Amino acid sequence: MFNGDHERWGINALHRCRVVVSMCISSVCRGDHATAVGGDTDLISVTGVLNDGDEIVFRNLAAASSKALVFLNSEGGDLKAGIEIGRAVRLRGFATATPPATLCASACALTWLAGSPRFLQPESNIGFHAAYRVVDGKASESGVANALVGAYLNQLGLSETAIAYVTSAPPEGIAWLTADEAQSVGITYDAIDEDGPDPASEAGKTFPHDPMGAVTAFYSALAAADGETASALVVPEKRGKGPFNEASIHAFYGAMSQPLKLTGTALRGNDDVRVSYQYVTNDGRRCKGRADVQTTYVFGKTLVSRIKALDDC
Repeated sequence: MFNGDHERWGINALHRCRVVVSMCISSVCRGDHATAVGGDTDLISVTGVLNDGDEIVFRNLAAASSKALVFLNSEGGDLKAGIEIGRAVRLRGFATATPPATLCASACALTWLAGSPRFLQPESNIGFHAAYRVVDGKASESGVANALVGAYLNQLGLSETAIAYVTSAPPEGIAWLTADEAQSVGITYDAIDEDGPDPASEAGKTFPHDPMGAVTAFYSALAAADGETASALVVPEKRGKGPFNEASIHAFYGAMSQPLKLTGTALRGNDDVRVSYQYVTNDGRRCKGRADVQTTYVFGKTLVSRIKALDDC
């Protein structure tokens, strides 16, 4: 799968807690006040990779709140979870926001669009890319998936121009939303004063630099043939390229008589990890391989940036 030199975390654990101003999902906590949207507002923080079933957790949590501001700090992940959380946000009339210097990409960006209103910090990063499939080894936009996204965006009341922008973003890489781009396509939002009080200190938290943890999580996703989780663990600009997209990961690692097993990891320098693994494909091909995995610390998270296979598989 990773032959040659290829360039290319959702709500993981949940709890309720009372804090002064924030409600933390990977940390779903709850607070009593949100400066940006007025008093007596709960703050909900969605942090990390979105997984299938997270929308159920969010809906159950949202049912206990009459007014909330949802902070989003997520690499993306499961498309259905992102859309269904967005639908719950819109149904409840919640606002959405992104903490400064954080990432809200792919499925997370679709959730952000559901906010009433939407808030954006000047240093935040909202990124879209089209849903895609693999055709002849290349990423190609998926008409069915984009139709689902388009129907969702239409329910949100976005203009045809905005829908076209979101669904036409390149499948390889990320289209970052800028103020000029948002204005030109009609995606409205309210800016949050970066010098004002920050009610989202928990939502915007960074994570420790952890190459071993990130690489182990990535290969665990490969073992489960979970393309969406694996892709969300890759730096945004490398998603969708060659083997680094949801569809090809699912297709390749789903066709195993013995699933991929990570057999060893060793830290080599500050950012690089040497991995060993094995698997047997459905046609009987056995692999005992090694690879050097390069990571990078960006948006307060450790993400996979490059993989170089050292063997023939």
